[in-house]
Amino acid sequence: MEAGGFWQRFWAVAGAVSIRVKIMGIVIGLILTLGVAVTLVVHRGLTATLERELQERGIAIAVNLASRSQDLVLTDRLFALYTLARETARDNRDLLYVYITDRSGAVLVHTFGGGMPEDLLMLPPLGEGEAYRVRLLESETGMIRSITVPILEGRAGAVHLGMSEGEIRATIAGHIRRIVLVTSVVLVVGAALGFGLATILARPLSQLARATEALGLGDFSWRPPSWAHDEIGRLGASFARMTERLGRFRDELRRREEIRRRLLEQVMTAQEEERRRIARELHDETGQSLTSLTVGLALIEEAPDLGTARERAGELRRLAARTLEEVHHLSRGLRPSVLDDLGLLPALERYLKEYGASRGIAVDLHASGFDGHRLPGPVEIAVYRIVQEALTNTAKHAGATTVSVLLEHRGASLHLIVEDDGRGFDVEEVLSRGEMERRLGLHGMRERAALLGGSLTIESAPGRGTTIFAEIPLGTGEEE
Repeated sequence: MEAGGFWQRFWAVAGAVSIRVKIMGIVIGLILTLGVAVTLVVHRGLTATLERELQERGIAIAVNLASRSQDLVLTDRLFALYTLARETARDNRDLLYVYITDRSGAVLVHTFGGGMPEDLLMLPPLGEGEAYRVRLLESETGMIRSITVPILEGRAGAVHLGMSEGEIRATIAGHIRRIVLVTSVVLVVGAALGFGLATILARPLSQLARATEALGLGDFSWRPPSWAHDEIGRLGASFARMTERLGRFRDELRRREEIRRRLLEQVMTAQEEERRRIARELHDETGQSLTSLTVGLALIEEAPDLGTARERAGELRRLAARTLEEVHHLSRGLRPSVLDDLGLLPALERYLKEYGASRGIAVDLHASGFDGHRLPGPVEIAVYRIVQEALTNTAKHAGATTVSVLLEHRGASLHLIVEDDGRGFDVEEVLSRGEMERRLGLHGMRERAALLGGSLTIESAPGRGTTIFAEIPLGTGEEE
């Protein structure tokens, strides 16, 4: 919650300032960040290099002094040894002190003016076979590198000297001051350039903002002036093209709404036509058959003998069977019961068989991935009606001789392909300016797929047949 609150406050502050301030802040922030980073890198790298060089130089001085003092220690020439130590300390500015001990650790000579510090006498001696030893000591004047080198491998004593890091710190401080000065100059120049850049960028963006406001008010004709060919200029040109496309999309949306309205009207008209057809068939066929059954039953009652009654009863049974078949045919026309009883695949198999027999078209069905599972009811109905509408269009307009229907249950979606070898058509032409009945049929298939969150694509060209692709998500509604 605290991190989220921080970012909310940050973006609230950042979003409240102008682009000019943002750009200036970015430029100044980058320069300062770069300056700090360079300062840290130079400080670290220079410190490591100078400390390494100081230590190597101190070891070299100590080794040289140990080599020159061998004879003096062995012959007990202490004054000459003291003179050598003083000259060595005088010739090296970083060298704070020198003292030489014998093999027992007793101090032979030293360069301290106020006496030998007791802390140095408490340092442990070199170990056997140790070539040198370097220790960091803290003093009032800063850090000291205490370097110890044996004389004649320790048999004649050892040379001890202290190297000051004062010169190193002064050198590093000088470099840091120069970096800070250069960073300050770059900061001033960068701020001036950033202000100019911000002004150049803010001008076209302000114009683009005004164009956006005009678009929000419904004015699709306003265009931002084009004065550059850089990225912002291309952005303005893209905005102009987008505005033009939005205008076309608005017109297309209105056209689709009109088609949807007409489709709804057609659905309502089809419902009324279906009611009239059902009423007519019930009256003309089923009603007459029931009347004939009533008359036949009356004739059986008046039959002079049993043989005549049986003959008339047989005729009535055949009439009742025909009536029952008519009722079944009527119910299948409304909604095939096999779709509810057995599922999509058996319903499609029966429908395609009847379709092929009545239309004289070779129809084949291929299905995979079902493994005996039922699909959700709305999906089965939608797919059945899409196939129905597609084959109806094929029969009316395609002049096809073969039709293939492919169904694939793939993961959490159902894929449907309906393909024919008919004459084909220009899809965009028909969808935009074709006859209303055909347009509504194609849009109806798309609407059925879209209502279930799916999609439907129609591919066709004159003389190349038609293929309909549909993909419908199944979600978690799959049934056993």
